Amino acid sequence: MRRDRAAIDWDEARARLDRARRAIELADDPAPAEVARILSERAVQLAVPVEEASVWEESLDILVFALGEERYAIETAHVLEVVPLGVLTPVPGTPAFVLGVVNHRGHVLSVLHLGRILELSGPEDSHAERVVAVEAGEMTFGLAADAVEGTLRLDARELGPALAAGERPTFLRGVTDDMVAVLDLEAFARDARILVNAEP
Repeated sequence: MRRDRAAIDWDEARARLDRARRAIELADDPAPAEVARILSERAVQLAVPVEEASVWEESLDILVFALGEERYAIETAHVLEVVPLGVLTPVPGTPAFVLGVVNHRGHVLSVLHLGRILELSGPEDSHAERVVAVEAGEMTFGLAADAVEGTLRLDARELGPALAAGERPTFLRGVTDDMVAVLDLEAFARDARILVNAEP
C-alpha cells in the first residue's frame, strides 16, 4: 500500500535557506563597533614595552659539562647531541685550541678545547671522553668534555659578570654562583679565529 506524502513547498524551503545564508554572512561580518574593540585590544597587546616582552632572556636552559678543573655551560638550544669522543684526527697547521676532527654522522666535526680558547692558565689535566656537538650561527663544531653533568634552568639575572682579559674578546655570558662559566656561543661564531665549518 502506498502512502500519500505531503507536498513539499519548494518556495518556502528556498526562503528558509536564503534566511540561513544571510544570518551566517552577518555573523561573519562583525559590526563596526566590534571591529573597533578588537583592533583596540590588539593595539594594547602590541604596545608592550621591550623590557616586558623579553621574558625569554630572564631564564636559561643550559647543559653543564666539565673539562679539566673547569665547569662550563651552554644553552641547550645550541646543543645538537653529546657523543663519545671516538677517534680524534689531528689537523696540522691549526690553532692549539683545535684538538682535531672526528666523523660525526658522515660530516667532519672540528673539536675545540675551551681552556685554550679562553686562554686559561693552569694545568691541562683534561681526559676528554665526550664531544658536545653544537651549532651557532652557521657553524657546527664540537666542544671537548671530560664529563657531562646534565641540564638545568637558571635565572639569567643571577649570573655574575664575565671578566675579559685585556683586549681579548670574552666568550662568556656570565658565571653562576657555583662557578659554572656560561658560554656565549654566538660570540664563538663571530670570532675570526674559529673557522670550523669548512666542508672537505
